[in-house]
Amino acid sequence: MTGCDAIHRIPASVSQERVVEVAMFDAGYGINWQQKIAEKYTAEHAAEGIRVRVWGDQRVAEIVKPRILRGDPPEIIVITNIPMWLLVRAGKAYPFDSALDKPAYGADAPWRDTFIPGTLDTFSSGGKVYAIPGAFGAWCCWYDAKQFREHGWSVPKTWAQFDSLCDQIKAAGIAPIAFQGKYPYYAWSTYISLVQRCGGVAAINRINQIEPGAFSHPDAVWAARLLQDSAVKHFEPGAMAMTHTESQLEFVGGRAALIFCGVWLENEMKKSTPPGFEMRTFTVPAVEGGKGNPRLFNGQGGEFLFVPADSRHPDLALDFCRYLISPLNAASQGATSGAISPIKGGTKRETLSPALQSAMDMIEGAPGIFTERLTFLFVQWGDQNLVPAMSQLLRGEITPEAFCQRLDDGLTQIREHPVPGSPIPDYRPYDSAKFGESP
Repeated sequence: MTGCDAIHRIPASVSQERVVEVAMFDAGYGINWQQKIAEKYTAEHAAEGIRVRVWGDQRVAEIVKPRILRGDPPEIIVITNIPMWLLVRAGKAYPFDSALDKPAYGADAPWRDTFIPGTLDTFSSGGKVYAIPGAFGAWCCWYDAKQFREHGWSVPKTWAQFDSLCDQIKAAGIAPIAFQGKYPYYAWSTYISLVQRCGGVAAINRINQIEPGAFSHPDAVWAARLLQDSAVKHFEPGAMAMTHTESQLEFVGGRAALIFCGVWLENEMKKSTPPGFEMRTFTVPAVEGGKGNPRLFNGQGGEFLFVPADSRHPDLALDFCRYLISPLNAASQGATSGAISPIKGGTKRETLSPALQSAMDMIEGAPGIFTERLTFLFVQWGDQNLVPAMSQLLRGEITPEAFCQRLDDGLTQIREHPVPGSPIPDYRPYDSAKFGESP
């Protein structure tokens, strides 16, 4: 009788509930904003028995990989160290195109037309989009404007000025650059930025099109030499043993004056940043004699979301993605999580902190963006070639030429031994003439 009573008290809607599980990478931006939007979506669809559950972990990739393999994945996963293109090849990634062609929540235009140009390209193949950005990323150098005023330091416009600034900082008894050395891939975006400064977007095209010798080209070697010189001379002592949070604590604690990082830095460190710290940013400086337009910046979609083909409710997953990353909810993203929305005009300046407003100044003043795609295409190459070679370069253990050759050797292996049936991702080369650069 007790059992019958329990059954009687369970509403019919509960047994028919459809749960959309969202697995997030819980780090720089956190997951509070996504959880708030999930609660809002769930409330609006309560009568249909739909509930969105968002959870996060810094080890999300390790947690969800076994579930993907056994055919029981969450409905939505944020891509972090997941070999996305292998999933596309195996038919394990659900395309977004049916949802992208629908009207965006909060706008009359198709959803795909509301994204910042270029942010849907990263995971496009055969005219289909297999992942959509959950944020817009930009790589830059951060500093404390108050500290700069007190010492009379100026934001550098060129790499020579940057080097001179680091010398001034060191003379003041402060470490010039904090670095997340335990994770040497943090220097990769700085390196790619320098490749563009040295060789223009033509150098980025050579890399993205996986041309033989793309990294051994003089422009790419030049960039590696500049990066190594800066690391050996100006990294804080002990930086190569620090985690990302340890090095960032050195920065917000005033013991190091500069740090290269993405726009998530302020949100990630907000609990540790002391009152009066005026976090600001500037773009990677121009290189004297370089071919690249210094107003361009290294940026792309970030926090990519994908829907596994084996998920229980892919249709609901696509709809929640369309709701989450939309003109309807974009304005609250920056205020809640410190993230810049990938929706055109979605991030309102007045909702941002002064630190993020300085990042927006860089973004809005740029004629375009550039990015590399190899680390998304070849996760194994990144782990086995890029990371160990980068660590050796920054420590001064190998020459810039050897570093670049190691990157090229790894790509040679990929070209000579491709994975059968691998998709060929779409790629539209950057136009040098459009940005006033020499080819």
